[in-house]
Parts: sequence; structure tokens; C-alpha cells
Amino acid sequence: MFKRRRSSKKQRPTEGAVLDSLAESGSTAPRVHTDGPYDAADAPEEGDVRRIDLGAIKLPVPKGVGFQAQTDAKGNISQVLLTTGSSALQLLVRAAPRSEGIWEEFRGELADQVTGQGGQVEEVEGRWGTELIAKVAGKKGANSVRFCGVDGPRWFVQATFQGQRALDESAAPELDDALRNLVIDRGSTAMPVREPLPLKLPPKMAEEAAARIAQRKAEGGDGNRAIIAAGDTPKPQVRRKPSPRPKR
Repeated sequence: MFKRRRSSKKQRPTEGAVLDSLAESGSTAPRVHTDGPYDAADAPEEGDVRRIDLGAIKLPVPKGVGFQAQTDAKGNISQVLLTTGSSALQLLVRAAPRSEGIWEEFRGELADQVTGQGGQVEEVEGRWGTELIAKVAGKKGANSVRFCGVDGPRWFVQATFQGQRALDESAAPELDDALRNLVIDRGSTAMPVREPLPLKLPPKMAEEAAARIAQRKAEGGDGNRAIIAAGDTPKPQVRRKPSPRPKR
């Protein structure tokens, strides 16, 4: 695993101007063994871990965890979410430089965004190193999320815990297991630093998404995206209206 390291902040180049090129000069940052997430080159055998192949990532879906993906008709994923109980984990994997991590700088930018919107942030040492707990006012009171980051070899995982897990590290251990067993297949194509790695549904799921979008359009609806679910996603409980009492 890519060794987490602190570095002095540098002036950011023009967006999209810097590529994480394989031809980048200089030595690669030192790597040390960890329990995951894993680069594809260092991933352990599958074993009992079930994973969904989403292209750039192999996503574990532990027992008791539901998987949801927002996708277009071609199966291109724009959002990945794992849920269990009252907690959720949103994942995003980005391209990163070859020689240094980006979490420290990225964390500062997230803090600025939250405070700029009137929210509060707290930097804590947690299970995934230095983490950021953000509280933002919502329609139903304050909402809390926990931002975590993992710097890898030419990739960066942005993990956002929501719900109970945002404030309680002991909640939803299944979500931490999923993050720990995540496998990233970065590939060799040079990409702009911070650009999300392309994620795509497996063929059968992509067909299901295309069918849902086509059906919605045939029924007069609009929108070019669908939510595809898998794993142990709990079914919503529907309240039944009480039967009317017979008139006397």
C-alpha cells in the first residue's frame, strides 16, 4: 500500500493540466503493507470475500450490506453507495500523482467548502488516519458526515461515512470491512490528477439499468439515470392503512 505521508502544500496547477503520467520523473513513494484497500497488484486471493467488478474497482459487498449505483443507460456509474442499518458509505476513487498523496490538501479544501456553507468541521484521528467530521445544517436539523481518505499508488479513495457511522466508529463494522477489502485497478492510462476513475456496471446490471430507463421514457417520464441495487439491501417497509371500520 502507498505510504501515507504529509507534505507541504503547493500551489495547485490549472485544473486538468497535470497528468499522473507513467513517465513522471523521480522515484515512487515508498509503499508499506497494510490491511487494505488494495492495489490490484497486491490484492489477496478472493477467499470468502464477494466482490462486484465495477471496472476500476472490485467492490466488496459483505453480508448484511446493500449496494446501490446511480448509472446511465450504458452502465456508466456516477455514484456508489453501500448501506447497512442506519449507516451508509459513499465511495469515489480518483487518479493521483505517482510520487505523493493528495489527502492532506484535499481534506483542507473539503473543510473550506463546509465552513463556507455555514457548517462546522472537526479534524480527528480515526480508524483511517486523519479524518474530517463535518456538520451541516439541513431541513431536519444538523447532518453529520465523516470524510476519510486513503492514498494509494496513483489512486486516491475518498470514503464518506453517513448516518450513525459518521459519529460512531463502532457502528456498521461491515462498511469498514468493505472499505478495507476494496481492490483498485488503476490501469496504465495517464489521467488528470483528481479525475474520478471510470466505473461501469457488469453487463447484466447494465442491461437492467437500460431497461428501466427505456421503460420510464416509454411511460412518458424523463431522466437518463437509474438506481441499481444488489446485495442485502433491506426492503422498505410499507405501512398498510388500517381497514375501515364497518358502519353501524
